Amino acid sequence: MGLGYDIPALALRRPSGSTPTPFSPLDFSPSVFFDPSRIDGLFQDQAGTLAVTADSQPVGLWKDLSSNGHDLSQAISAARPTYRTDGTTHWVEADGVDDGLLTAAAFDVKNPVTMVLGYQMLSTSGTARVNIAEISHSSTNGMSAGVRPNIDRFQYYSRMAQQGVSATNVASPSVWGNHERNVVTVQATAGHIAARLNGVVVINTSQNLTTQSIGLHPLRVGLGVVTGSIPGAFRLFGLQVWTAAATQPDLAQIAELEAWLATQMEGPL
Repeated sequence: MGLGYDIPALALRRPSGSTPTPFSPLDFSPSVFFDPSRIDGLFQDQAGTLAVTADSQPVGLWKDLSSNGHDLSQAISAARPTYRTDGTTHWVEADGVDDGLLTAAAFDVKNPVTMVLGYQMLSTSGTARVNIAEISHSSTNGMSAGVRPNIDRFQYYSRMAQQGVSATNVASPSVWGNHERNVVTVQATAGHIAARLNGVVVINTSQNLTTQSIGLHPLRVGLGVVTGSIPGAFRLFGLQVWTAAATQPDLAQIAELEAWLATQMEGPL
C-alpha cells in the first residue's frame, strides 16, 4: 500500500482519449457500499417509509448499494445522524453525542478485511478513539477504524478476548488529518495491518488478530462499542467494506476506489 498522492491529485486525474466507462466501487464487489450522494437510499425512519428529501433531515435507514442488502439503521430517533448537503457534496453527519447506525448481525470479526471511507472530523476535543466504522460483538471483541479527534489522528484497533487474542491498537505516527476531508483505506490481513491517508501509508505493522471469529455481528457507524470508543462529531462521505468472505481489492483497485471517493468529496464545504 505504498502509492503516494493527495486528494486534489486523486480528484483531478482523468484518463485521456475517449470518454471512459463510468467507474463504480460496485465493480469490485464490496460486501457493503454506502454512498450519501444516492439520496434515494436514505430514509428518515428505520422502516424506510419516509424518504430523505432535503438537507438536515435525520437518517434512520441507509440502504446498502451492494447486492447484499446489509442496510444501516437506527431505531432510536434521537440517535439518528443527519443527511447534509451543500448542493454539490453529500454526507451523513454524526452529532458527537449519541448518533450511530448499525446493520443486522451479518459479519465475522475476522481477517482479511478492507475498509475505504471518506471522513471529516468535526470534533476537536478528546484523546480517545471515535470509531467511525467497526465490526464488533462487544467492547473487547471487534475491529474498528477510528480517529483521535483532538489531533485528527487515524487509529486502528482489534481484539478478540473470547478467542484469547489480545488488543492491537495502532495509530498514524505523524501524518494526521488536520480536520479536513480525508480518504482512508485500512486493510487488515492475518497478523498485519496497513492504512493509507489520502494515498500516504500511515500504518504498516503487525497485529495480533489473525483469522479468529466468534460468529456474526453488526457493522457499526458512529458511536461504537469497541474499547475506547467515544462519541465524536464527524462527516461521513462514503463507506465501502470488503469482509473476509469477499475478494479483497488490490493496490491498483484501491487507488481507483480512493480516486472515486475523493471526487465525491469535492465541493465548497
